[in-house]
Amino acid sequence: MSNPLVHAERSAKTWGGSAQDYLALHQWFDATKAHLPDNRHRMLLHNSFGMLLAEQVFGPAIHNTLGRRVFVRDLAARHIIEDLGFIPTVQDCLGELPLQPWMAGAVRLLAQPGLPNPRSLGAD
Repeated sequence: MSNPLVHAERSAKTWGGSAQDYLALHQWFDATKAHLPDNRHRMLLHNSFGMLLAEQVFGPAIHNTLGRRVFVRDLAARHIIEDLGFIPTVQDCLGELPLQPWMAGAVRLLAQPGLPNPRSLGAD
C-alpha cells in the first residue's frame, strides 16, 4: 500500500467516520516520500519511534465524525503494518546504515563567518 487516501479509507472502515477524519495522519506518515521517492522513505517514520512522534503531532487520540475516540497509536500501528507487515524499531531501520564522519559533526556544512568553507578543506 502506498497511498494515504487508501490508508484513510481503511481507517474509516475499521474505526468509523469518514476517510477525511484520518487523512492528515496518513499524509504525515508518507510526507517523507516527497524527499526520498522510493520505499526507503519509510525508514524515517514507519517504525516504533514514528508512532511516538505521531502521538506528539496529533495527540494521543483523534475524534472522528461519529464522535468516536480513536487512538493515534492504533492508527499509526495499522498504517505501518499495512505498508511493512510489522512494526520495526529504529534499530531495524537504521542499524545497518554505515557510519559516516559527517554524522559526528566532522564536517560542518555551513561555513562560519571568518572561517574557511569546510568543503574547501578536503574533508570527506
